[in-house]
Amino acid sequence: MTLIECFTESHVDNIAASLRLQPDKVVMVGKADQMRAPVVRYRQLLKKRGQNTQIVVCPVDQKDFRAICAVLEALVQEPDEYVIDLTGGDELVTMAAGAMLAGLDEQKRRSIRVEKYDWDLDAVVDCMNDNRELPQKSVNLTVEELIALHGGSLLPGAYQPPSSCRRKDLAGLWNIVFEDPKGWNRSIMLLNEFECRADSKSQVYLPLRYLPGRISNYAKKEAIVRDLLDKLQLQGVIDDQSTPNALEYTYRSPMLRFCTLKAGNILEVKTLLEGRGIMENGVPYFHDCCMGVSIDWDGILYDPEEQIPETRNEIDVVMMHDTTPLFISCKNGSIGDDELYKLHTVATRFGGPHARKMLIATDLDQKSSSADRAFVQRAWDMDIFLVTDAAELSPTEWQQLFLKAVQ
Repeated sequence: MTLIECFTESHVDNIAASLRLQPDKVVMVGKADQMRAPVVRYRQLLKKRGQNTQIVVCPVDQKDFRAICAVLEALVQEPDEYVIDLTGGDELVTMAAGAMLAGLDEQKRRSIRVEKYDWDLDAVVDCMNDNRELPQKSVNLTVEELIALHGGSLLPGAYQPPSSCRRKDLAGLWNIVFEDPKGWNRSIMLLNEFECRADSKSQVYLPLRYLPGRISNYAKKEAIVRDLLDKLQLQGVIDDQSTPNALEYTYRSPMLRFCTLKAGNILEVKTLLEGRGIMENGVPYFHDCCMGVSIDWDGILYDPEEQIPETRNEIDVVMMHDTTPLFISCKNGSIGDDELYKLHTVATRFGGPHARKMLIATDLDQKSSSADRAFVQRAWDMDIFLVTDAAELSPTEWQQLFLKAVQ
């Protein structure tokens, strides 16, 4: 089978049919300078997947209708089965495909299928038979593949909760956040101020005799930290053996430890686990979920000693449903004015036109009601799905919001 792909600016649209149909050959039809670099990335993706599909480029002048018709007609002359994919293609190329088909004899036309993916229907439709829906093999992209398709690369090293972790494993710690999100932020900041003076991060032992002269407002801060440790012990987060002279406790899992390293970490973990838990027909709705997604924009990782400036961004959580990415920013405190713009920019650059964007906050926490309204309006204008009360959501509400954000 030969797949004729009408090249578009959407890299997901350009590669999806190749992954679904697994043809022997793909011919990318479009503007030469637009196809050159992306086609290299498409070949790399197929090679890594072990798919033996040849990709060739077929440059055309996208303003010359007759020339496009001639090129398409030449492509279908050999005896073979052909599929022309019009998903997202240039209008003139689409018209040329129709004109070319009209000029073929009936026998030749029967060897050619014309289709496109309809994002509204979530289905592949037959463009020659009244948009009849065609059977399709599901196509999945991982977060890493998505970023690579768009010319970036993932930086290694971000913590990921084990695949065995579920929302119930976070329930005790989340109860503390639920009671007082702002109080959680303050308490974690003070806990970190104490813990940074301990030798171990998972099994903490901290003699207190030297600290009063090194920590301002020591007595008040110690009381807040001990109160937090009591709550962590009660919720099964730590085993606490502290005494009046020392803080001594052990975290019960690396995931729980990670959640107390920064105030915002727990919301990222909560978001990831809730997304992982959504099932559809007995399988995960999101087949790939990553946290702390740090993206290098040009895909070239330099040695730090070279001191070469690089453009990098981090997105708190990215989850994939088939080929649709959901980029999520998680905020468990104040939200800067630039957060929406950063999320929109990165999601558009590395997710393409079909990327979904979501900002999840435990409290909007803007300076005034008018500032709240302005923030909500900006999110709406950028097509960012906004959640302002994450601490109060039930599991069912989490699921409903994720599904709504992706639709």
